[in-house]
Amino acid sequence: MGRTVRRAEATECRQCLTYCDRVIAPATCAQQQCPSLYTYDDPLSGTRYMGCTHKVFATEIDVALFEQAEQAKGFGSLKLAREPLAHCRFSVERAHERPRGEEFHCVNRRFADFPDTGPGGLKAFDLRDGLRSE
Repeated sequence: MGRTVRRAEATECRQCLTYCDRVIAPATCAQQQCPSLYTYDDPLSGTRYMGCTHKVFATEIDVALFEQAEQAKGFGSLKLAREPLAHCRFSVERAHERPRGEEFHCVNRRFADFPDTGPGGLKAFDLRDGLRSE
């Protein structure tokens, strides 16, 4: 149960009514020639699929449909399934963009930063906490 909670905290924020999700565009993975991006041919259907070996995005994508979508308007983004790797170019997508009301203002501004818990993540510190002498 604890593992599920940590994964949800790493990929989505529900601290306010904005509802933010970390997403990644597989096109950025292909453009930067990510070493974690793999392809394989399904022996039954002959269809070629691609995916992430680290399961940053959990789905496997039909390469032909991906290329068609990229030529049109673009494939789009997928919600992260786990913490991104240091080289992953993720972004934050908001479910609600509401100008009025205090409840729709983001209360977790660090959510757009690279997560501390991810591989290669750096622990951030707040200077307002002061420096401890040891």
